Amino acid sequence: MRMCIAEETIDKKTNEIPTTATILEKLNVKDCIITWDALNTQKDNISAVSKAKAYYAVPIKGNHALFYQDLIDYFDDDEQNLIIGGKINTAYKKENEYKNGCSITYEYFQTTNIKWYEDYKNWQGLKTIGMVKKTIVSQNNGKEEKSIESRYYIANIDLNVELFKDAIRKHWSVENKLHWHLDVTFNMDNNHTLDKNALMNLEIINKFCLGMIERVKPYYNMSLKRIMNILSLDVENSFLEFLAFLALANNND
Repeated sequence: MRMCIAEETIDKKTNEIPTTATILEKLNVKDCIITWDALNTQKDNISAVSKAKAYYAVPIKGNHALFYQDLIDYFDDDEQNLIIGGKINTAYKKENEYKNGCSITYEYFQTTNIKWYEDYKNWQGLKTIGMVKKTIVSQNNGKEEKSIESRYYIANIDLNVELFKDAIRKHWSVENKLHWHLDVTFNMDNNHTLDKNALMNLEIINKFCLGMIERVKPYYNMSLKRIMNILSLDVENSFLEFLAFLALANNND
């Protein structure tokens, strides 16, 4: 299995669900791990991933209310303690981070025990279910505050908590970086384009440009905003340098 993440992002929620399967049919995603937002976790999309001989590690939320509640009930405190203790057919990993003055703990729970769920066969290839528990401890006026957030996932990958963790964290990373750069670097928050087609085309162009700039960033050794500023000051000459860096990046792959 190649450790790579293919994230399909479409902003128009009304078209996103049926579009995902269509796009997967056109891409070579064999042996890749596919991730997406909970809205796309549909049986047809899961089948499309399996047909493409790829893997999925995707979230279940309120759009599948009964399944979501079943997962919440399954991963109760008792089950979490059993998994932490090394229960058969389960895996567990814990990581700690310190960010922005807060202590953050991530706990990853994964299990192949899925036959309790009566509809498991209708999610093609389903092998494991999992939970990510995020605990944030912060200080507010000298008082400790704690918040806990749990997210639930289904996957057709084998029991491998490290792989499960990497797929989820890389999805978060891609999503956060993409949205942040579109909003801040490309100033999309201040875009007032009303025409939907024009807005979609502009977003496609921005995402394409973002991808190209990310490719050459190591060669410039500076922020994306500074790279864009350099390009804007002398487009003709700077663009030639940009293409040279891009060619170098491709040759080094």
